[in-house]
Amino acid sequence: MGYTYLDKPKESVLTEPVKVGVIIPESGVAAYYGGQAKKGIEMAKEEILVEYPKAKFETFYEDSQYNPKIGVDAYNKLRVTNKLDGVITAATHVSVPIIPLTTEDKVVQMAIFASGAPYSKPDDLTFRISAASALETKVMADFIKDTGVKKVGIIYLNNEFGISFKDAFKNDLANNKSSTQIVAEEGFLVETSDFRTPLLKMKDNKADAVYIVGTAMHYANILKQSREIGLKVQFIGMRAAEDPVLIKNAAQLAEGLVYTYSFDENSGVPEAKKFAVRFREKYGVDPDGYAAEGYDGFKLLALAFINCGKDNTCVKSWLENLNDYKSVFGDIDFDNNGDIFYNFFLKTVKDGKFVKL
Repeated sequence: MGYTYLDKPKESVLTEPVKVGVIIPESGVAAYYGGQAKKGIEMAKEEILVEYPKAKFETFYEDSQYNPKIGVDAYNKLRVTNKLDGVITAATHVSVPIIPLTTEDKVVQMAIFASGAPYSKPDDLTFRISAASALETKVMADFIKDTGVKKVGIIYLNNEFGISFKDAFKNDLANNKSSTQIVAEEGFLVETSDFRTPLLKMKDNKADAVYIVGTAMHYANILKQSREIGLKVQFIGMRAAEDPVLIKNAAQLAEGLVYTYSFDENSGVPEAKKFAVRFREKYGVDPDGYAAEGYDGFKLLALAFINCGKDNTCVKSWLENLNDYKSVFGDIDFDNNGDIFYNFFLKTVKDGKFVKL
């Protein structure tokens, strides 16, 4: 029998503090995403402690700098200095190499903004609040088909995150029987700032659209350098585009960019609206998908420990058997890989703002 949101415990069974490590990017090209996630995590922690005053949660933050080696080093530091009960990790390429360590330590791992296929592992202690990249790319592939784009180029971060999106996007175009041709595929490293060579290949191959998978800093550089070489196409992308860095650095060049997204406070989901109102009251800014993932990720992890105590076998079972949890993304539950499912939609940049199409 599965658990529902209404089956959450009336009282915590915890008798000692739960120690949760949080490994997120707090500096570098992904600092904004980590900062928003941290706001969501801290707000969720406050709400949990109000609802369950006898429970105690200690959070220990480490900056991954969006780098897998630094992320692994951060986990190793936390496992030595604190006997962790759970850990929240961020980004696919940082989260995946931490899995063998959490598996060995029998520590529950909850990933946020980690949608790449390699994170998905059956029957272990790994869960994620990010829906898989294939769910997101399908929406963009359908958009490409419906708008009649004939030739598309792909420029992507050459790691587990970027490759997963690139492959899923190509598969979706094939599966929806689109006549769109992939005319160029160009990978790049996180530290890349010069994209002129791959963009010239897109231009030479007469791409009508360019699909970008990277951080907002990469998007901004790509847009600026496309103008410099005279590449005029429809730019398309994914949720990482939504970062003020894009508007700040690319300005008018970002206008018309179309990308996929998951969180909408006006979706009609009651929890989304409540979350957005509380978030603005607390921080004075609007929440986004990264804040939402941090919020739901911590809450689910906390509720599992509140229900089970420090019995990780019970925590695993509680999360796996959760049915129709009322998240800010809608009703969710985990499959046997620790994955969840929710809908994506299209957004664009209009008049310097991120708006729903």
